[in-house]
Amino acid sequence: MTVELTLSAYHADITKPLIDGEVQPDGINLTTESVFPPERFQRFFEAGEYDACEVSLASYVASRSDPERYPFTAIPVFTEKKFRHSFLYKHADADIEEPADLEGKTVAIESWDTAIGVWLRGIIREQYGLDLEAVTWKPRKPTDVPVEIPERFDVDAPISDGTGDLERHRERFFAGEFDAAIDPAGPMFNAVMESDDAELVFDDPIEAEKAYFRQEGIHPPMHVVAIRDEVLAAHPWVAEELFDAFCESRDRCLEWNRSPSSHVSLPWFHLHRHEAREVLGDNIWEYGLTEQTRRELETFIEYADNQGLVGSPLDPEDLFVDATLDPR
Repeated sequence: MTVELTLSAYHADITKPLIDGEVQPDGINLTTESVFPPERFQRFFEAGEYDACEVSLASYVASRSDPERYPFTAIPVFTEKKFRHSFLYKHADADIEEPADLEGKTVAIESWDTAIGVWLRGIIREQYGLDLEAVTWKPRKPTDVPVEIPERFDVDAPISDGTGDLERHRERFFAGEFDAAIDPAGPMFNAVMESDDAELVFDDPIEAEKAYFRQEGIHPPMHVVAIRDEVLAAHPWVAEELFDAFCESRDRCLEWNRSPSSHVSLPWFHLHRHEAREVLGDNIWEYGLTEQTRRELETFIEYADNQGLVGSPLDPEDLFVDATLDPR
């Protein structure tokens, strides 16, 4: 029997073989659609679209407190993992030399429940001593999952309903209305790098990220893949088949990237890959629950709990379909 399923995920190199149909999960006729977040998250969380979807780890963790409203369960495939020190920006006139200087400042964010926000707030609190309660946070849009943000945090009301005002939010930062910003989008990063009005908070983010990994052993997971519970109830085997398919897609990507032949438009890509391997090792893209992924998830849950996104105590096992926990 073949099951018809829909999947939305980002068209990244690590998911490309699956999205493009080169990898086919057994017993599943998979229709895929690549939609950029946050639209993808909103369509899955609120509109009920897609049988499976790549989602923000932060929004997914928040959703676990209300399984009736959000009836889906993830598999431990971490389709986006990324260090985020280079996405913390400051206005040139803001008198910010280091992360601790954000105290008393205004910081623009996309929303309170983005994975980048949870990670960066947690890291600069834990590693650099910033009191998160001494910052005024300026979200652009509401959270994907409604949460009661603890009153100890100074979080303003969102400036939009999530459908617009993206450019206006960034313009206000460059105009100096916000002292700093956390923003994962490419246009923001490129604008900062090309502007005289804004700078990276970390002068050398690569070295800061390497130091963080050497100290903590964490390559921050950003996304997981969630499957609707009604699908899992009707076809429990689907979780393992999708898990295996994502693993095969990952493996094809990593093998493809081993070639020094140029198939990306980045000079010195093959040298950067070897440099990253020397620092990070061979296992930074492990799926399932391993010693490393467990440590990463436990840290994320701790950060999310501190920031008011966890409604009840969670262990990493609580996040995923049981049959997919074994590492592959």
